[in-house]
Amino acid sequence: MRSILVIILGVLLSAPSYANSVEWFEENTPLTQAHQHLLDDDLPAMFSSLVELWQLDDSKTLGPHLNALFMQSLELDCGKGLVTKSFPEWIKSVVVERADVQSPGRDSYRVVVQVTSTKRLYSVSLKKWVNKTISADDALTSNQIKTGDSTDYIYTMRYNLNNWVPQGLYRIDVTAENQDSWSSWLIFGKPKAKQTVRWISKDRWVVEKNALLNRFCPLPKLDVSVFSYKDGKYDQVWNESYDSDYPVSLGDNKLSPGRYVLAVSMTHQRWQGPIIVEQTQTISKTYDVSVDD
Repeated sequence: MRSILVIILGVLLSAPSYANSVEWFEENTPLTQAHQHLLDDDLPAMFSSLVELWQLDDSKTLGPHLNALFMQSLELDCGKGLVTKSFPEWIKSVVVERADVQSPGRDSYRVVVQVTSTKRLYSVSLKKWVNKTISADDALTSNQIKTGDSTDYIYTMRYNLNNWVPQGLYRIDVTAENQDSWSSWLIFGKPKAKQTVRWISKDRWVVEKNALLNRFCPLPKLDVSVFSYKDGKYDQVWNESYDSDYPVSLGDNKLSPGRYVLAVSMTHQRWQGPIIVEQTQTISKTYDVSVDD
């Protein structure tokens, strides 16, 4: 608790709009309440205060302050305690991914919302407060999985973006075909990835450690994939995932001669109550395999 108090006091003093007078500490505002709730380890109440603050003030001045508070709250349990309300019985899981794909000469960004449901869905959406569509370039796809006599439906809403999705308050809305609905606030912080990947040669990469990992979060996952390009589309020909002992090359993987795309991804995962939130960095490049290889 002492270390959390020191960090929070540092955040307070770094907010020029609020640290100019002693009276500020005596006020009862959503901001002071958010600090107090965090000091009391009352994460649901702190999350509610942050939602209220984002609704009241989305300014650049207050945004970094709210982000610092939010990121500090994740150090307690990786976000599991931020929301106590569970999904309705017809929703099995919700995963939200923010991704940055770094290809030679360009970066692309996306947000993906994946919902697994026991019901067919009519719509899945993610909007920024207040009711702002994050991208007009979107697509909803679905598939189903049968297990015995039951069927699960997996819906994936993908938004392609021009820039990294900004920090702030968002709203997830899910509506079933029978008009049952579920929604939740979602806060995106502005985290610094604690482990990243970068190329060091034609077919080798390195995992860089930028900060200590949160011991309450899953270990970052490394995905390595190889794609072929035929008839205008990419087909995955090989993939492997690693939770530790990350490789730095494909090793002795046997690929037929030809041109491929090699993609390496590092994914950090946290929670917001029952929602899984992922941050993914992907580096990709063309990968030629000759007869001699």
